[in-house]
Parts: sequence; C-alpha cells; structure tokens
Amino acid sequence: MSIPYLFPALLMLHLTGLVFMAGTTLVDYLAYSSLWRSFNQNERPQALLEVMNKFRGLIGIGAATLVLSGIGMMILTKGVFGEQLWFRIKFGLVVLIILNGLLVGRRQGTKLRRALAIGGLVFTDEIQHIKSRLGRFHLLQLLLFLLIIFLSAFKFN
Repeated sequence: MSIPYLFPALLMLHLTGLVFMAGTTLVDYLAYSSLWRSFNQNERPQALLEVMNKFRGLIGIGAATLVLSGIGMMILTKGVFGEQLWFRIKFGLVVLIILNGLLVGRRQGTKLRRALAIGGLVFTDEIQHIKSRLGRFHLLQLLLFLLIIFLSAFKFN
C-alpha cells in the first residue's frame, strides 16, 4: 500500500474500531434490558447470558483496532493532532471508556453471573444494585462515545 493511501486506511480502521466498540456497547445494553425483562417473566435466559459473555471480546477487538490505528495515524502525522485541545480531550475520553469498561462494566457483569450461578433466576437486592450500576455504566459509556464523535467532527482548537 502506498503512503498516500495509508492515512485514509488507518482512519477507516480507526472509525471502524469506534463503531465496533459503540455498537457492541449499545447491543450489550439492549441484551441486559432483555435480561431484566426475563426476570419479570420467570424465563431462563441461558442462551442470552452465553451471548452476552462474548461481548467483552468484541469490545476488546474494537478497542485494540481503535488504539493501534490511532497510534499509526499519530506516527504518520508526526503527532500534529496531539497538540490540539480537541484531541487531548478525546484521548482522555477514550481512556475513561476503557477504564469504565474494565473497572465497572466487567466487574458488575462478573458479579451478576456469579449471583445468577449461586441463586438462580431470582431478583434479589444484590441483583437490583447490579442492575442500577450497569444502567449507569451503559449510559456513561454511550455518552462518552457521543462526546468523542462530537469532538472528532467539530475539531475545535
């Protein structure tokens, strides 16, 4: 691949990683919504839980694509974007997304799976707390993705 096409290719990969992460987060939110509804209907959503376990890997692939293509673009542009305020804010938001996913989302998902394995499909106070934390987690993640897209589109300085 010649150099003139390398930056657009990296940008395409970068946007694909962002869409992959944001889309998987939205699908994860919708899957949890279905899970909460299944509690009300006394269903056993085993297949849904198995699919939801795979979302972490998909988000990880999106994050790796996003970070690696971003590093590639920074190398190609010799860090020109790194000096701009919009980029610094965007970079901080990406770090927040990754930390929130690892420290809150993954931890709450693990607690939920553990609680369901021990107590079955019973809506306890513990599961209610997990539900509210996961709701805030998804809302924050989607808001951060929206802010990143806004900053990328309006690139103020």
